[in-house]
Amino acid sequence: MVTIKTIAQEAGCSVSTVSKALNQRPDVSEETRQKVLQIAKKYHFYPNALGKGLKRKHTENIGVIFCREFQPLSVNPFYSRVLEGIEAELAINNYNLVLHLLPEVYSGEMPKMIREQQVDGLILIGVLQQEFIDDVANLKIPAILVDPKIPSDVFHQILIDNEHGAFEATQYLILKGHRRIAFISGDLERQSFRQRFEGYRKALQYHHIPFSPELVMTGGLEKGYDHVSALLDLRNPPTAIFAGNDINAIYGYRAVMDHHLSIPEDISIIGFDDIDLAKMASPPLTTMRVYKEELGSIAVRMLIKVIKEPKSRPNTIIVPVRLVERESVSVAPTRE
Repeated sequence: MVTIKTIAQEAGCSVSTVSKALNQRPDVSEETRQKVLQIAKKYHFYPNALGKGLKRKHTENIGVIFCREFQPLSVNPFYSRVLEGIEAELAINNYNLVLHLLPEVYSGEMPKMIREQQVDGLILIGVLQQEFIDDVANLKIPAILVDPKIPSDVFHQILIDNEHGAFEATQYLILKGHRRIAFISGDLERQSFRQRFEGYRKALQYHHIPFSPELVMTGGLEKGYDHVSALLDLRNPPTAIFAGNDINAIYGYRAVMDHHLSIPEDISIIGFDDIDLAKMASPPLTTMRVYKEELGSIAVRMLIKVIKEPKSRPNTIIVPVRLVERESVSVAPTRE
């Protein structure tokens, strides 16, 4: 069994120095601290209960971890709603929330809530580095993935019915008479956008509409203006656009205006997520509703079950989406 003495011997320092380094004490050189942390990471050794082998105690705390992105979590139109669902469900079940924003570049150092075993379980949300997720798996902490970048066969996970929702959104445009339909989204390396792209392609195939690579623009959560501008500059522009997220759709509105065109008379746009801004856009955005608060609520209920039944096999829950018709889609214009 690896102990703090093992770490001290390999690092060539005293047990007290290792303890100080692991607990972020200022009276340890940065070089020594990094050396100790690297050795501790190699052995998956962390202070307090995780490192000392003490019996696990219930804290009645649940850790929620997001990746620190470009905009504050408080104004993130999607994940702030997921967090609201988590908070409400935790309150019902008499648990407290401990929130941590993980840096975009994972250093290998676990958050304090994990190092010091301050939580009974974790809810990991959205795009997190795979190395971090693998390290959490090695620690055997009860954890749930919500809308992960990459699917997992180790953790319980909650996914959005992205592919079917995208199929339905694209088919909705097709049934309005559109045949030249574009797709814009964030990075296709992210599971949710990749699945929405697949749903788009399958709808085209199902209705015998040729797939045109020039109508696909991806990369960046907020590049809708650039994507839509490029599409409208094509010699044969689309008559409709399926945006893989509402933010890209709404940013694209301005590009349509700058091309002296109107929505939906000249071009139809449909989104995905149904963030609060969707119904306030002009015209209000037709979109696929993701039940964001429900994602958070389900995550809490699933995690509490995993805490009580730690040996349960990993399970995946897929949360359905629903079409919300507003005013940004009309029948295909006669120019087609």
